[in-house]
Amino acid sequence: MKNIRSELYKIVSLPLFWMGVAIVIGISVFFTFQNIQVINAIANGHTEILMLEDRTSQLTEFQTVRDAILSSPYQSSILFSPILFALILSTEYKFGQESLTKLLTPKWQTVLTGQICSGIIVVSTLTIVLSLINSAMLYVMLDKTLQNYLSLGLVLEVTLRIIIFAITLTLLSMFLVKITRKAIASVIIIVSLLVITLSGILRVLSPTLEHLLPLIGAKSFVFGRVENNNPSEMYGLLLLLSQASIVTILMYIKAWYKNQKDKKHG
Repeated sequence: MKNIRSELYKIVSLPLFWMGVAIVIGISVFFTFQNIQVINAIANGHTEILMLEDRTSQLTEFQTVRDAILSSPYQSSILFSPILFALILSTEYKFGQESLTKLLTPKWQTVLTGQICSGIIVVSTLTIVLSLINSAMLYVMLDKTLQNYLSLGLVLEVTLRIIIFAITLTLLSMFLVKITRKAIASVIIIVSLLVITLSGILRVLSPTLEHLLPLIGAKSFVFGRVENNNPSEMYGLLLLLSQASIVTILMYIKAWYKNQKDKKHG
């Protein structure tokens, strides 16, 4: 626990962290405002003005509200949290904090566990904050005919799904930093994965491989429904949990190997 508190303190003491949080919250508020404008237009029958996709206007009222609860926190968490943590964790190597951390806490297991746990705590807290802001804006600004579908249970369920998703991508981001030891390289890899996912290129090359990508394979899980040829919700949950477990194990293996190497040369 002491090391987790220490890692949390290191994170929150960075100006970069608060700058990143402010940017993510600002973007999330913008996304929410835009989503509400679209949803209210749909509710009032003005979809032709917005030139929306047919699928959007064909959602049930419950699905529309559920997507509104999901959309902004989900977009902000999965797009920006991994990048923010790549930048934060890389400062450990950029400013030589790794040597100081090793001196203060010789056990590599303790250090790595503290970093992983602090990352999970921070990304979960940030996701909850984004979800609360989004829900508050929906409660105040959403069309009255749709507000009946807003409920605490639905908000909690959707937020939990986003947290699982965000934790998985953040752990992947941490793993990439552990491998590359540089923020830019890690961010490039993360952005490349997002581009590959959104481009749909793997759908042509290998649908099976595409379903291993979190944003595709776990889409049904986070949206709470299966559409088109997407895998089931259970598949998505198991995919996220297995990928989170795999990258965590790989981080421990990497840290163990580095420790053995340092002992041999030390």
